[in-house]
Amino acid sequence: MPRTLEGCRLVAGFLRSRALGRPFILSHLLTGRCNARCPTCMWRRPQESSTERPGTENALQASGTASGTASAVAPAGELRTEEVEKLYRQAARAGLVQLVVWGGEPTLRRDLPRLLWTAKEAGLLVTLITNGHLLGRRWPELRGAVDTLILSVDDLGEAHDLLRGIPGLFERLEELVGRLAGDPLKPRLLLNTVLSGANPGALERVAPLAKRWGAGLYFCPMETGQMQSGGFDERLAELALAPDELRGAAYSALRLKALGYPLLSTQSYLRLLQRDPELTQYTCRVPRAILTIEADGSVRDCLRRDRPLASFAQIADGLGLEALYRSPRYRAMAREAEACTACNNPDVVETSWLWDLRPSMLRKVLGLASL
Repeated sequence: MPRTLEGCRLVAGFLRSRALGRPFILSHLLTGRCNARCPTCMWRRPQESSTERPGTENALQASGTASGTASAVAPAGELRTEEVEKLYRQAARAGLVQLVVWGGEPTLRRDLPRLLWTAKEAGLLVTLITNGHLLGRRWPELRGAVDTLILSVDDLGEAHDLLRGIPGLFERLEELVGRLAGDPLKPRLLLNTVLSGANPGALERVAPLAKRWGAGLYFCPMETGQMQSGGFDERLAELALAPDELRGAAYSALRLKALGYPLLSTQSYLRLLQRDPELTQYTCRVPRAILTIEADGSVRDCLRRDRPLASFAQIADGLGLEALYRSPRYRAMAREAEACTACNNPDVVETSWLWDLRPSMLRKVLGLASL
C-alpha cells in the first residue's frame, strides 16, 4: 500500500473509531520471553531456563511454535497460534486499524510470520517492535507483512550491546538496515531510544545514526513502575533520569530537531517535558485509543495491571470486543485514566492529544506516511 494512502487510512480509521467511542490501535505484548537483559525493562518475563541466555538463539529453537504448523503449542503464559490469529481477525472486524506487536522479544515466536500475515490479510496495519537480533534471519518470511518496523536502539556499537546484554547486536542491526535500504518492500523504519542513567547523552549519539539509516527517531524517558490495585508500584527508580536531566534531554531534542535530525516527538511534547519533566500536565485518553492485550490474552487495565479487564476466553468466545468497550468497567477505566499521569511515555501523551484532535497531531500522523 502506498505510504500516503496508508497514513490517510490510519487517520480515517482513527476518526471513525473516535466517533464510535472505541479504540483504533491493538497493542499486543506477544511474549514476555526475551533474549536481551536490558536493565530498564519491566516487561520481560523472569528467566525460566538456560534456553533464554542473553544473545543466544536457543529460545527461538525451543519456543515450541512453528510458522508452518496448523496448530501450535505456545510456551506457558502465551496464546497459541490459532488463538492469536482469532484475536487479530476479531480486532479487524471490530474496527481496529493498527496492530502493534511487541514484547519481550516477538521474534522469539517461531510463528511470528504466520501471525503477522494473518493480521495483514485481515486488514490491519502492522507495526513490529524488536531488538533486531534475530530479525535478519527471520526477515525473508516477514518481508511484506510489516508496515512499520521499530528497532530498539539505546546507544551505538559496544555500548548498545552491553546495555542489551547481546554481544554483536549493533553490528547485526547495521547489516539489517543495509539489506533493507534497497528493498522495494522496505517497511517504514523507526528507532526508539530509552533514556536512563545507563546511557547518558545517548540522544546526541543516536540522532545522527537515525539520519544515516533514513529512520525516524523516538525517545522515551524510562518507565520506573506500573499502576496496580494498591497504587503505583515503583521498581526501577534508581536508573531514572532526574528532572534536570529530562529538561536537558528535551532541550537537546529541540536543538537536534531544529538542525534537521529526524526526531519525531512534537515540539509541544518537548516543551512540556522542559517545563514539566514529570509530565503531570496532560489528560490521558489512551484507554479510549489503545486496547492492550497481554501475552496470555488478557485485556490490560492500565490502572490495575494486576486485575485484567477480561480473559482471552471472555473476549474470544463470549464477551467480544464490542461488548468489552461497552462494559461498565472498561468505561470506568477510561474515565479514571483522565486523572492519571503515571505514564511518562511520549506515545501516551501524544496519543492523548491525538484523541483530543489537536491539529499538530493529525499532521504528525499524516507526516509519518512520508518516512
